[in-house]
Amino acid sequence: MIEDVANLMMDDDPPSTPQEREAARDAWHTRITIGAAGFFLAVMLAAINAIAALRGSTIVVQPPEQVLLYRDGEGENAVLTMAVRLAMINAADSQQGDVLMEAAMTPITGGPSFKFTGIVKPVFTNDPQAASKCDIGARCIALPGLLAIEQGDEIIDVPGGSVRSPYLTYPITDWNCDGDAQACAKFANFDAAIAALGRQPSGFTVSVRYFSDGKRRIKCAGRAIDQAYIRKTGWMTVRCQQVSVTGAPWF
Repeated sequence: MIEDVANLMMDDDPPSTPQEREAARDAWHTRITIGAAGFFLAVMLAAINAIAALRGSTIVVQPPEQVLLYRDGEGENAVLTMAVRLAMINAADSQQGDVLMEAAMTPITGGPSFKFTGIVKPVFTNDPQAASKCDIGARCIALPGLLAIEQGDEIIDVPGGSVRSPYLTYPITDWNCDGDAQACAKFANFDAAIAALGRQPSGFTVSVRYFSDGKRRIKCAGRAIDQAYIRKTGWMTVRCQQVSVTGAPWF
C-alpha cells in the first residue's frame, strides 16, 4: 500500500529518467513510512492517556516491616495503641491524585477491627526532657526509650507521582472497636488487650480503602507478644516475619 501511495505522489511531478524515478519513489516511500509511524505513535499515546485517565490513580502499597505497640495513659484507664507505617506510591501522573478514606486494624485473626484515629511519629530516644519538646498542636506520649508524637486525625492524600508513608494509629480498646460486644470487651483497657493478644502468635491485618483505587489488605505475621516486657516498658515492636498485600492495582 505504501508503494502504491509513493507511486501516486510521484506521478504529480514525474521524473524524466528511470534513475530519477527510482530515487523519487524511494524518497516518497521514506516520507510516507515516517509519517505513518508518527501517526500510529500519536494514536497509541492518545489511547494510553485515555486509559490512564479512565484508570485514575494507581496506588502501590508496600508491606510494613514492623508493628509498634505502646501504652497510652496510666492505670486502669490506659489503652493499647498500635501504629503501622503505611507506605504508599501513587504511580499515576500528577493529575490522578487519591485520598485515603478508611483504615482499620484487626489484631487477631477472626477478631474485631479497630479504626484508624490519627498519625503518630515515633521517636526512639532516652532524653528525659523529650516530652517538653513536643510539637505545637501535637500530643506526646513519653515512655522509656520512646516518644510517640501523635498528630491527630487528618485527611491523608496521595497526589499523583508522590510517595506518602505515615504511621497510622489504631487504639485497641472497646470504645474504638467494630465487632460484637463480647469480643470488644476483651480489649477494655491496656492490660486486657495485652492479655487477649498474648494468647497466640501475632497476626495483624490492616484494611484500607482509597477514594479512587479501591481496597487493600495488608497482613503481618510475627512472634508472640512479650507480655511481661511490654507491661514493664510500656511499648514494644513486633517485626513482620511474613507479609502480604492483596487488592493490588490491575494496571
